[in-house]
Amino acid sequence: MAVSEMKKLSCIACKEDTDRLMASLQKLSCVEVSVTDRGDGELTSPDTSADAEALARNAAEAKRAVEFLMVYDCGKYSPFDAPREASIDDFDSGLDAVTLEEAREACALSDRIAELSTAVADESAALAALSPWRGWDVALPEDCTAHTVTVCGTFAPNADVNALEERLGDFACVLQTVQSAQKKGKGSYAVCVSAHRDDWDEVRKLLTQAGFSKCTVSADAEGGYAEGAYKVRSERLRSLETQLAEAKAQAKKQAEKISDIKALCDVLATRKKRLEAKERTAQTGRTSVICGWVPVSCVKKVEKLFDSFGVAYDFSEPDEGDDVPVVLNNNAFASNFEPIVSMYALPLYGTFDPTMLVAVFYTVIFGLMLADVGYGLILLLGCLAGIRLLHPSDSMKRMLQMFAICGVSCMVAGVLFGGYFGDLPNAIREGFGGAEDLPSPALWFDTVDQPMMFLVVSLAVGAVHMICGMIVKFIELCRRGHVFDAIADVGSWLIVFAGIGVFFVSSLAGAVVAGVGVLMLICTQGRHEKNIIMKFAKGVMSLYDIVSYASDLLSYSRILALGLASAVIASVVNLLATMGGVTVPGIILFVIVFLIGHIINFLVNLLGTYVHTSRLQYIEFFGKFYESGGREFAPLAPDMKYVRLK
Repeated sequence: MAVSEMKKLSCIACKEDTDRLMASLQKLSCVEVSVTDRGDGELTSPDTSADAEALARNAAEAKRAVEFLMVYDCGKYSPFDAPREASIDDFDSGLDAVTLEEAREACALSDRIAELSTAVADESAALAALSPWRGWDVALPEDCTAHTVTVCGTFAPNADVNALEERLGDFACVLQTVQSAQKKGKGSYAVCVSAHRDDWDEVRKLLTQAGFSKCTVSADAEGGYAEGAYKVRSERLRSLETQLAEAKAQAKKQAEKISDIKALCDVLATRKKRLEAKERTAQTGRTSVICGWVPVSCVKKVEKLFDSFGVAYDFSEPDEGDDVPVVLNNNAFASNFEPIVSMYALPLYGTFDPTMLVAVFYTVIFGLMLADVGYGLILLLGCLAGIRLLHPSDSMKRMLQMFAICGVSCMVAGVLFGGYFGDLPNAIREGFGGAEDLPSPALWFDTVDQPMMFLVVSLAVGAVHMICGMIVKFIELCRRGHVFDAIADVGSWLIVFAGIGVFFVSSLAGAVVAGVGVLMLICTQGRHEKNIIMKFAKGVMSLYDIVSYASDLLSYSRILALGLASAVIASVVNLLATMGGVTVPGIILFVIVFLIGHIINFLVNLLGTYVHTSRLQYIEFFGKFYESGGREFAPLAPDMKYVRLK
């Protein structure tokens, strides 16, 4: 099972057809446009700067409009609502000038609301500053004559104004308290300070040291001093608040069109992606040259499109050294586990795609770790409900389907090992019915009662898992023509492990088979050395790798650890839940403890099972054969966030 075969695309189209051709390729969503080699200068890059600038500006306005209108969107939405759907043709052509103008109006309204909000805040602050001076007949903030300076301001609540007045007594200065409010023994003061000009510098220093803040709001005699200014600003504040309320009401009305503006964001993002692909092409005076990659399965429909445009094209095999993108192509069952492989790293192009094997072993190991019918049923029903009700994206849908499959595996393992929310059936009969020494409902064996048997099963699954990885390595080496390397480096160890397995049936036969494998290792592992002594020494030293294999095998004991943890915690929860007996308080206790305990146990062990099952794939399995480093196939396709294409 190798990754999907790719073809290298090269085509020449009429320059005036480039935009339409790019739109059609984007609709197909199966061609990755790569950077075209421009050679010695005969080919040039298309000039898309003006289009890119306009597109970026429009996209920024649309995004800003959405962010603004979401605050005022009063529509009733549910997580169960299906996303908006549109066909690619209607989607890319039906939202243009009108919707863009609506987005610009929303941006202008956003600026207007921000401006009004700032003005309201400024006027409110000014009124607060003027409030202490209402009824005071001194012009604010300063009233200066030829010989005096008069300044109004405030002190902090904890200022010692009495001490300040004593210090100001040395100067020709008068401090008048305009307003004094006592609270918890501390005074907050608004004062008017008059001083002779000759003493003003010293007076100002003392005021500053005492925490004096000069009033910065102006109010002169023409406005009726502070009282007049307060009334003028109050009227202005009411007017601004009215305008702000009207602007917000208008924003709520405009928010009714947020769906179209969201779709416009997707339209502009899609066009941006198309423009970026065009920038990777090259052109002459009359033609455009497009290069890229196409999966073999899509070649025919790309050929059909090119023929309709009269394009000259060629599909060729990748050259050595080409950065070929990777597409995983698996059946309906295995494709659900592709995200697990991708989270680690994609395989190199042309190498083995392990998704099918990962799907099988991931399902089995996950089920063994969370072996419980109740937990598996919850996982299955929860994932199916999520797929049905939440309208997930394709990638999320595959993840939910993967966990649903794993839920079935948990249920099967639960039947085999007797896990029904732990030992709930027996716990109810013992706690509420007084029964004793009840047999386990396990179809095979109870993991809590027979942990050593569970350990044997865990290690057996691990051995099969590791050997499958080694067999894959053997086959891949043979496929590339390295048959001797496959036999020497992998086959020798397989024979050793086969001998160890046979040993438990027939000690003599097992020893002979394992001895043959050991002899092969000693004779072949030093084959790259020129010195015969080093050949032998390296061959002998290679036997030390048995420690590494044993360590890898012991890693599968985590199946035992997580399986027992889940079962034992569930049993403890059941024990606590049934302690109240068959009484009203006991039933209430049972419901509360059962729900809380099993929900926590399920969530914690679900996370642990997911993490450790993935680890066994990545470390113990992939470490035997996997060649990572593949680059994900990135076709020219619509860039959708808010709208789902039909």
